[in-house]
Amino acid sequence: MRTRRAGAALAAMVGLVLVAAACSPPSSPPAALSQQPPIAVNGMVQEGASVWVADLFGKQVVRFSPDTGTIEERYGMDVGVCTADDPVVVPGGDVVATCPTEGLVIRIPRGGGTATTLANVGRGVNPIALEPSGTSVLVGFGAGDDDRLLRIPLDGGPVTTVAAGLPALNGFGFGPDGLLYVPTGGVPGLFGTGGLGRIDTATGAFTTIPLTFPDEPGKIGLQFAVGADVAADGTVFVAQGLNAAVYAVDPSTGVARLVGRSPVGVADNVVVLTDGRVLLSNFTGGAVTVFTPGPGGTYTTSELRVGG
Repeated sequence: MRTRRAGAALAAMVGLVLVAAACSPPSSPPAALSQQPPIAVNGMVQEGASVWVADLFGKQVVRFSPDTGTIEERYGMDVGVCTADDPVVVPGGDVVATCPTEGLVIRIPRGGGTATTLANVGRGVNPIALEPSGTSVLVGFGAGDDDRLLRIPLDGGPVTTVAAGLPALNGFGFGPDGLLYVPTGGVPGLFGTGGLGRIDTATGAFTTIPLTFPDEPGKIGLQFAVGADVAADGTVFVAQGLNAAVYAVDPSTGVARLVGRSPVGVADNVVVLTDGRVLLSNFTGGAVTVFTPGPGGTYTTSELRVGG
């Protein structure tokens, strides 16, 4: 969430984020595993039949069942997790997450051990995606004036710049075409100018995808585009942070159709599961909104608590 001048209210929101922010899984949770809900549900990523979520305020990452909400795995401050905002699962099963307040990208070992710093890239680091090769992660910046997209090798090699001069980015994901789909606009997009773009990570070239909303006359953009994830068929699901909602975008035309709205005040990120369900995370509150596909392109909406 990057802004240079958006008024006191917007600056306060950025300040809140930065100050507060900052192998196969087991089939069932250990009996002693706490079901205490996360404080926040931020970035998400699917792993098999489960979903990992970063809890920025709680300084933890949690794996839960998208069917029941049961917490199946948890790593927190006791193993060195910082203000985790967005996670990925890398080959071998470790979790790699961004920590905006500390400016770190950390690697959390599964099944024991302490989190290690993969890279120190600067405050405001926010979105993360695993490259299709599985050898590195890409990270962007969601606050301040850092407009880079960085590549961080998982083997500890040097960090390199993929692109610079980018618009404000937030939670992003790769499509089946190998391009990185990114929500744009940052906090100033609260006024309805948030958008969507794509980056060729081989060249660093950025392209805006002009959005149209045929079902909502007068709408020109998203109220704070906070996350994007891409289905196997190439449909891009984009999360709107204010007046929380999810839109399905055809990247070839830019046509955006409303999937559904959430009762939460502010959404944070989105993940589309392999079975077609779409999960929208809360900025706070420990719950996700689940959009389940039905006939004729319709979706039903329900809320799922993470943990107890």
